[in-house]
Amino acid sequence: MTSLRPPREEDLALAARLVGEHWPEPVDEARIRREWTSPRVNPETDARVGDDVYALVEDIGEGRAWIEIHGAPRETVFEWAEERAAAMGAARVFSGAWLTNKLISGALEARGYAFARRSARMELELAESVERPEWPAGIDVRTFEPGDERLFYEIHEEAFRDMWEPMEASYQEWTHWHLGPSRLVPELWFLAYSGSEGCGVAICHPHEAVDDLGWVAVLAVRREWRRRGIARALLLHAFEAFRQKGLARAGLGVDSESITGANTLYESVGMRATQEFHIYERRLA
Repeated sequence: MTSLRPPREEDLALAARLVGEHWPEPVDEARIRREWTSPRVNPETDARVGDDVYALVEDIGEGRAWIEIHGAPRETVFEWAEERAAAMGAARVFSGAWLTNKLISGALEARGYAFARRSARMELELAESVERPEWPAGIDVRTFEPGDERLFYEIHEEAFRDMWEPMEASYQEWTHWHLGPSRLVPELWFLAYSGSEGCGVAICHPHEAVDDLGWVAVLAVRREWRRRGIARALLLHAFEAFRQKGLARAGLGVDSESITGANTLYESVGMRATQEFHIYERRLA
């Protein structure tokens, strides 16, 4: 039986291959390295690899942990992951699998994990003509400017508190995921504002591993500015910017039962689900 050990630099390729087996987009070593260097993760204690398995456990706050298992879902892998989650103080653990990964989803169900939620990858082919955004009265839009980092972070965090099982990210963690050289593309970061007040943001970039894909990493509108068409306008504005950069498709991830109705918005502009992810939950004894 394959023994588990903390990952080393030379394990990046193995982890990327195992994660990428069912991931909708290609997974490269840079993505795995970004996971291992996250402020939320210590690879020495929070990750394990074997010849045919990669596992990662993250403390997501409020007595919860997220468990990722890729490759061979042996009982010893689950035991290690759940013990690590318990050591983090988690009473509830979440995990999941893409719809194509019957091996992992079957192992989760056999271990007593209950289906909790589904999310989806959605895409849109960017035709020659993209629907033009209609901005609500009094709302303007501009691209990112140096010094906007904290504003984009605050709008993102405030808006995403209304997600199912929200996770709070520190500014340090947010900068780790969004301000890297491949993620901070100022001409694809958009701020909707009214006077001196920021109302919403779209944080976008070309996908690192798919040449023709524009990625909407964050679309967020503050509560008091919702139901006015700002999110739709930001999304359509991003699509046109993708097209101008020569990108052929737009993609994003979404909660399929979004409390704020994000999935309905994306469908209304022509986006369609291309892959589904199932989330499972288990309470630790």
